Amino acid sequence: MDVVLLLIMAAAGLSAVSSFVDCQYYFVHEMKNMTEAQSYCREKYTDLATVHSVELVKLLKDSFGSNTSKAWIGLYDDRDTWSWSLSNTSFNNFAKTELTPSNSDRREHCTLNSSVDELWDAGGCEEHFNAICFDVS
Repeated sequence: MDVVLLLIMAAAGLSAVSSFVDCQYYFVHEMKNMTEAQSYCREKYTDLATVHSVELVKLLKDSFGSNTSKAWIGLYDDRDTWSWSLSNTSFNNFAKTELTPSNSDRREHCTLNSSVDELWDAGGCEEHFNAICFDVS
């Protein structure tokens, strides 16, 4: 059973016109690797969670933190560039925030949301963790 968090949030990457999107975030209790988690999220919802702000990172941590210490989100290392699995989405404030996943050993190409703190952790894509999916209506 997936746990749901309903959010009304501003859509990122749009012009100065204020737009809002209904988003529901789902915590998936099944342990999956990144590929399996992404397939599951795309079959049932829209995709793995895409995060647009530090505030959303905190909200997800506070909402799902008691369920697990780490869960997959839709950010991956694509040839030395961190990209979101939902291709038409961008969140490029990594240099200005603490949200830069560490990938110092060059083997960790996928990203985990941590409930221990508000930082993201890079992880090996074949490791098994829970996931956070989102659905846009």
